[in-house]
Amino acid sequence: MTYLQLAYLHLATVFPAFLIGAYLLFNRKGTPIHKVLGKAYMVLMMFTSLVTLFMSAHVGPTAFNHFGYIHLFSFLVLYLVPTAYFAHAGVISSVIKAV
Repeated sequence: MTYLQLAYLHLATVFPAFLIGAYLLFNRKGTPIHKVLGKAYMVLMMFTSLVTLFMSAHVGPTAFNHFGYIHLFSFLVLYLVPTAYFAHAGVISSVIKAV
């Protein structure tokens, strides 16, 4: 895929994630719609973080002539989303859930 195609794919996933995230922050927690939208938000964020890893950095220093500082957010999302999911599911101990 070209960089432009990846950018459009990134926008197509991050824009709905932004809208869903805003809705989830400002509305009542624990409702069935909150749970469904929360899972959709997690899927969108995982997908967009994977897409951004294929987009090379054009600003600032790069590692391996591809990854820039902005890619640290992608790696952070790839770590935090599954961690949050498994913490909520009870797989991860309550000590990590408190963090």
